[in-house]
Amino acid sequence: MRSKKRGHFCKGCGGFLPNEKFSGRGHREHLCKECKKAGKLVSTESNSDYNRNFHLLSKAIRNCMIVYMEYESFFLFEYQNSRYIIGDDLSSDIYVYQGDKEQKFLVSEKLQKSEVVMEVLCKKYYDTMDNGHSFDYEELKYDEFVEISKKRRQHLEVISSIQHFK
Repeated sequence: MRSKKRGHFCKGCGGFLPNEKFSGRGHREHLCKECKKAGKLVSTESNSDYNRNFHLLSKAIRNCMIVYMEYESFFLFEYQNSRYIIGDDLSSDIYVYQGDKEQKFLVSEKLQKSEVVMEVLCKKYYDTMDNGHSFDYEELKYDEFVEISKKRRQHLEVISSIQHFK
């Protein structure tokens, strides 16, 4: 069950803010006091939906890492307690890992490719590179001393199943 967000969504800055950051009229207009003071206008409903989806996806996609193999590399991440993999060029399909099934990787039905999903994945990909969460497949496979956070260790099972992915 998903917990309800506290506060209110601001269409101007695209974030969830506490209720105190909105004036009485600001709640209705979905603009916080600072955005309203700055004169920001929200032109289309689709723009605010896009910002809201971008914000929610950015928070939901986590524990990202990049694995480099000899001729290809993969971007791994977690979304809603499932593990996903996509080629690091981000042009291939998004696959969900199913460790308990014979076919380990299936094209994701839950996380479909869209403009907002691809923008979030691209942002997360470059953040992952900048934060040093990219690893060589051979080192991960044979070296016990590679430093990986506990949260990213869940991807080791996915990495060991990559031969099923090809």
